[in-house]
Amino acid sequence: MIEKVLALKKARIFSEIPENDLIDTASIIVEVPMEIGQKIFSKNDQGDSMYIIHSGCVRVHDGEHTLAFLRENDVFGELSLLDAEKRSASVSCEEPGLLLQLNQQPFYEILGDNIEILKGILKTMCGRIRLLDEEATDLYRRLIQR
Repeated sequence: MIEKVLALKKARIFSEIPENDLIDTASIIVEVPMEIGQKIFSKNDQGDSMYIIHSGCVRVHDGEHTLAFLRENDVFGELSLLDAEKRSASVSCEEPGLLLQLNQQPFYEILGDNIEILKGILKTMCGRIRLLDEEATDLYRRLIQR
């Protein structure tokens, strides 16, 4: 259990949440072993979970176009933990390892009892939105200058 709490704490989406508030979340983690070539999910699949890479490497892609390679402590599918919409890309295993999966329904039950987790996630997501806003503004300024 301690290892799962530490894995959650290392994941950016949970980094603002105190360890003692992550114990219930750690208790609902499902360990998912992965093998080279295994598809974790496909673009447009209905999402209802997120994953933390405990070990190994995954490729985020749209068809043959690679968007990113993710490794230990990286997170993917986090929006689906919150909204259960269609996946925006596919994810496949590049190196064997272990994923830690959080499913939406049991996570929602925990959120109902622990507002600190929700606050931490919102703080992280707001930070990401602000960063994207800054990047978009910078890109816009560079385009105007041309």
